[in-house]
Amino acid sequence: MVILADIRAQRRMSLQRYGQPRMTEELQELGNQVGQWHVGRLMRENGVKIIKTQKHKVKSIKNLI
Repeated sequence: MVILADIRAQRRMSLQRYGQPRMTEELQELGNQVGQWHVGRLMRENGVKIIKTQKHKVKSIKNLI
């Protein structure tokens, strides 16, 4: 499967951070005609998972002043 190989290659290049919407955009830029739900299904069925990152949270009010 060419699409699955492209998904795995893009996953490595994005440091495992691209989810379903962004992965679809990248694959479409490469010339693959795929939809968002198809990419999500392929990722889910083949165990391609992403690493979720947390945004920085302000811990104290001193940092705001």
